[in-house]
Amino acid sequence: MSKRVDFQDVLYYSALLFAFLLPLSRSASSFFLLLFFLLLLYKRDYKNTFETLKSSAIFTYIAIFLLYIFATLLWSEDIKEGINQIRLYGYWILLLPPLVVLVQKEWIWSMLSAFLLGMFVSEILAYGMFFDFWNINERDSSYPTPFMTHIHYSIYLAFTAILLLSRVFCKKLLLKEKLPYMLFFLLSTTNLMFSTGRAGQLAFFVALIVLIFLKYRITVKSVVMSFFSITVIFLLAYNSLELFKQRVDAGVKDVQNIAVQNYNNSFGIRVAFWLVAGEVLKEHSLLGNGIGDYKVSTKEILGKKEFGLSDETKEFMTTQHFHNQYLMVAVQGGFIGLTLMFLLFYKFFTLRIEDRELKEISVLGFVVIAVGSVAEPLWMLQFPLMLFLFITSISIIASKK
Repeated sequence: MSKRVDFQDVLYYSALLFAFLLPLSRSASSFFLLLFFLLLLYKRDYKNTFETLKSSAIFTYIAIFLLYIFATLLWSEDIKEGINQIRLYGYWILLLPPLVVLVQKEWIWSMLSAFLLGMFVSEILAYGMFFDFWNINERDSSYPTPFMTHIHYSIYLAFTAILLLSRVFCKKLLLKEKLPYMLFFLLSTTNLMFSTGRAGQLAFFVALIVLIFLKYRITVKSVVMSFFSITVIFLLAYNSLELFKQRVDAGVKDVQNIAVQNYNNSFGIRVAFWLVAGEVLKEHSLLGNGIGDYKVSTKEILGKKEFGLSDETKEFMTTQHFHNQYLMVAVQGGFIGLTLMFLLFYKFFTLRIEDRELKEISVLGFVVIAVGSVAEPLWMLQFPLMLFLFITSISIIASKK
């Protein structure tokens, strides 16, 4: 009996430590991928493991998507890059089944609290960088993101801020219980605005609208509240945070350049990738070019069409991902891959979760991921990929009978 209790304790505290370190350490995430998989093997309850996974229909859709994406390696020219991409999708297999089988529903709120504690530590460090108290990883106040790129950090901040706001709106909590969430929400939202990650900022604003609609449904009141909330937050950030103002002004200038077909800027490059993806799909609409050939595709298309791009921009594009998860899946797997991806998101959003608060957090988490994926291939990059898998795992666990 004591041995079983010890094993459960190991599981519980491992789950909490995993959630806490998620925004703080890339190597810790890799460690827990292996640890949870080994713990699942150590448990040796294979029949129960199979029944648990079988009872959650979402795993069928995950398996179909992954099998198809893996199969696209068969028609990839760049096998090395294809294997690298498959390695990242392999994180799904290593983490999701063990967490869903091993973690109990009752632990979810503790895991979310541990995640928030990890984000609190991260944000304190970020504020210290912003006010020039210290530098981390040779970054200063112009780049106040301690452990990841500003785009990835903004996705974490967006999920944190909307999670905190969801707790503020929770009717089950007393005012004194909501106060720490309110203060942390203000801290996180301000951090998000000066983090310069526009992907996370957009994801937060969209999730904010969704949260208001979830709480008040689509009514005149909720529409007015959404517009008012976004306007107030935007104006406060624009008029008080210089980094946010600079990024907004740069974005407006980029859009003006795009209007005259000048794509040699941050937004313009993303538009150019849409054009490249469109050309790829004209030739390989059904199956795509294969999981490893997105760079090959870009180089081939830009060799045929100029799109008004400078040589420097074209060289940059041929060495980079498409800055968009949907475009990546479309180019790699064609319309079949994209359809399976949309079906997977639909299944994520429609998971049956009895706890209303957890259901809202699940929906809001997937909104952040879905919107953020428009500006960055979140499944290709470790920090945002692990956040996606964290949101996915707690959502599936919450849906367990």
